[in-house]
Amino acid sequence: MKERPTGIIRTLTSLCGNASVGAKRYRMSLRMLERADLQQIYIALPAKPQTEVLYLYLVVEGKVDVRLNIAGYEPGDARECWDKTIRKPKVWAVCTGPVVRPAEPMPMRGFQGFRYTERLF
Repeated sequence: MKERPTGIIRTLTSLCGNASVGAKRYRMSLRMLERADLQQIYIALPAKPQTEVLYLYLVVEGKVDVRLNIAGYEPGDARECWDKTIRKPKVWAVCTGPVVRPAEPMPMRGFQGFRYTERLF
């Protein structure tokens, strides 16, 4: 029997290239979340997960970058994102710390939407 999913995985394609504005703002937001200078960050989702999950894993440039806790969901109103574009998704995932990084690089191909997963690390 498969385990019940405990998280979802989301690919952030707009952060390609370490020198991009989006990548810099993304890294800054994670540092601020780690230092508790930010209480939460918002990740755009195409829909609210039907299964209740605890974690959100972010895939950036072909590998799992971090795991965040999901504190809840908010309606998808228009907001400026890391890459300075305005997005209006169906749902915003409200994510909090701790910011957990994998011990070793975890390659993963990007995809659209999100996928359910068991705990990765």
